[in-house]
Amino acid sequence: MNITTKIIITDTNIITDLNNAGILDKFVCLENVYINDMVKNDEINFSTGDVSIINKLKVLGASSEQVMEMYEICKENKKLSNYDVINYIIARDNNYILATGDNRLKAFSEQNGIEVIRTLKIIRLMKENNIISVKKAVEACILLKNDSCTRIPIDDINDLIKELERDLSVC
Repeated sequence: MNITTKIIITDTNIITDLNNAGILDKFVCLENVYINDMVKNDEINFSTGDVSIINKLKVLGASSEQVMEMYEICKENKKLSNYDVINYIIARDNNYILATGDNRLKAFSEQNGIEVIRTLKIIRLMKENNIISVKKAVEACILLKNDSCTRIPIDDINDLIKELERDLSVC
């Protein structure tokens, strides 16, 4: 996958992780990164991250048909929030990739053919596409690893650090 594929951020977990990793500013400035207006208006606050950076995200709204479909899907899938489902629908209808930390949304979306990425994949893609250096990617992982609020498994972070350090030794 290329980082230029359109991505919709579905929840604050991704934003908070990238903020804590020190690379949110680079991610939100990409031309292909979006956030749904409901999520931005209802879930973003000062604890999510640097609001001045977050406000640079491009905002997408849902059509009335998409909102009606959201309610129908939510009736059938009670464990998914309205936010989860509207982002799934937007991604499906526009061939976007979902960026989420939510396990239920990830499973539902993948079962329905939507590609899902998470924080570590975003870091990897940003490095592969020269948006951040290998050194900056390692630093981002270390910041995540040392953050007491990180929900990402430490073993997964360590695996990415090892992979990135191999790239550093090749340079």
